[in-house]
Amino acid sequence: MSMETISILSIKGYKHINSNRYPVNEETVMELKGEFRSSGKIKSRIYFGLRCFKENGDEILDYHINRVNEPLLLTSINTDGKSFTLDKKPEKWHVTNDSKLYYLKSLGLYFDGNINHLPDYIIKAPAYDNYQNNTINLNQEIPKDILDKIIPFETKVMNHYGSNNYDYSAARGDEVPEIWKEFKAEYNGYSSGYGDIKGKLRPETKSVIPFVLCNYAQNEDAVLEIKNIEIVIKDKPKLS
Repeated sequence: MSMETISILSIKGYKHINSNRYPVNEETVMELKGEFRSSGKIKSRIYFGLRCFKENGDEILDYHINRVNEPLLLTSINTDGKSFTLDKKPEKWHVTNDSKLYYLKSLGLYFDGNINHLPDYIIKAPAYDNYQNNTINLNQEIPKDILDKIIPFETKVMNHYGSNNYDYSAARGDEVPEIWKEFKAEYNGYSSGYGDIKGKLRPETKSVIPFVLCNYAQNEDAVLEIKNIEIVIKDKPKLS
């Protein structure tokens, strides 16, 4: 079974292109592939992979899956939703005011304390500037409907961060030759951890959209030709 998402296309200069959405699940084994050729004054560079989406249609972004340091227990939260306390002082959380590091400062809330899934809510970066002992002072107010779901001494908090990345399993800044070349990647189920792993879908993915970053960081001297982008569903490997 296959889905042709793009037949023939010529792209001059940088452009982000997407195909149609395609349903998947944890058991899906598939191959993403497409053929590319440079035809401009300079050779094109591409990023080629999949965008991942939850069952409700929301995209699973980098800061949902990238996280560092230990989970901490939320013990109380201010009624204005602008600060909360943890069971202990965070270690190695990002506290610098350097604007270059603000993207590192998202916070993931796990209402029932189970961290083996995507966060129930993300306080987006820059979530905070600093903390005092075990009190986190937020840069944004947590909405009332989210406050109602927080359970003191049960809800956990983790330090999340963004990298502005998609999955790039099929090509990651690769140079495209002047003859047709196939770029491809096989995907087999979900990542068992957090962060992108080549050939694995992001946790809880229920649909995907193939995409190409054409002529990445290049001008109109780069012309990329594309054909036969498709997803091919394969049989799941059998245990011997």
